[in-house]
Amino acid sequence: MPHNNVKLQHIIENICSTGCERVYEIIAIMERRESIEETSQLNSQESEIVLQELKNIMAVYKQK
Repeated sequence: MPHNNVKLQHIIENICSTGCERVYEIIAIMERRESIEETSQLNSQESEIVLQELKNIMAVYKQK
């Protein structure tokens, strides 16, 4: 998680709090480069960081 960026950390935590199913939906939406409310204020680099972090987090669940 981007510990040095409180804004991104907060967004990632909020998205994760919505549950695994919604996180997977958000990942799919973001991969299509579509806008979602949670990331609408981010630039493309920040959005990419959030997307990658969400993927990393969800990869842990797939390993179980």
